Amino acid sequence: MRPALTVLVSAALLALALPAAAQFEPVDVPAPTAVAGAPARDLALYVGETELMSQGAGERRAATARALAQVLVKLTGNPLAAANPVVRRALGSAASFATAEQTSEGESSDQQGNTAIGGVPVYKTRLRVEFDPGKVDALIAGAGLAYWGPDRPRPILWLAIDDGRGARLVNSQQLNVVKPLATRGTERGLSFGLPSGTAVEQAAVDTIWAQNPAPMQPLTERYGNQTQLLGRLYRAEGGAGWTADWVLSRAGNELSRWSFTDPSPQRAIASGADGAADAIARRDAVAANVGEPTRQVVRIAGLGGSDDYLRAMGYLQTLPVVRELVVLEATPDSLRLQLDLAVGAEAFANFVAAGDTLSADPASPGDATPTFRLR
Repeated sequence: MRPALTVLVSAALLALALPAAAQFEPVDVPAPTAVAGAPARDLALYVGETELMSQGAGERRAATARALAQVLVKLTGNPLAAANPVVRRALGSAASFATAEQTSEGESSDQQGNTAIGGVPVYKTRLRVEFDPGKVDALIAGAGLAYWGPDRPRPILWLAIDDGRGARLVNSQQLNVVKPLATRGTERGLSFGLPSGTAVEQAAVDTIWAQNPAPMQPLTERYGNQTQLLGRLYRAEGGAGWTADWVLSRAGNELSRWSFTDPSPQRAIASGADGAADAIARRDAVAANVGEPTRQVVRIAGLGGSDDYLRAMGYLQTLPVVRELVVLEATPDSLRLQLDLAVGAEAFANFVAAGDTLSADPASPGDATPTFRLR
């Protein structure tokens, strides 16, 4: 019989402020939702959550952009995804990618670590935004970023901590200790499992401390898993902060080693999630072929008046893959435009197809000017 495994995901974090001795039930990641005619998606990866600094419209737009940037990091595995030129343009209209949003007031400072002023807890408002998978996937492709699919491992976390009293294994009864790693893992689209802490596992703490993954592999496989993250946390030399050393391996093959030192032990622990996500995404993410940037002449048909003209132009001007457009000709029911694209013509057509404003005109001859109709 396999030992019980606790999976660290966002839903479990609601109770992490309880004492370390409290009991926690395993939490399952939501199953991927099948989309007709498309690969299965894990819709949880298309949800971003961020702090709302105020209730003003400008801050809400900025928070939605931050949430979209978070989703893009989860789906690409690239922590610098938001710096991509195409993505930067898209962040300005992040609300057009959203399908739903919800605000909630965070827990008080006593439970969540928020700052208290004069002894009065400060409450923080969170904005949770769900984004359209088709539009986000098209943005990733249009930006030329790699796509990290939903089939991701859940590394077993073997973490030993020495605070001066000897190394000790963190087990599933101590979720609050690894809350920073779980939170960062959620932001990076990766969840982890904690061992139950049997006597055999506790006895392996020296092996974990030695950063030797091979002897730990059989214990990891008892949980039906092949991927493991070994970590050790200790006082940095001279007592200036904390150092975390990590090694990630799968089925006996080492994927990555890294270290991180910080005055905060919480940030040092969280560094395990970043390094693991970087290594796994580097191995598994696949870049789409978006072609070379080009200039293309297109025709927009089916326009019935000034409102349609404004709608079509406004849509194209906000498309992140369109760097510039020039009107070549305007007729009572159509526009002929020259587009300066950040991608190839086929990638542009796919990007437009993911939206709900224009559709390719099937009656347009293949060798003629590409025509799109306003929906």
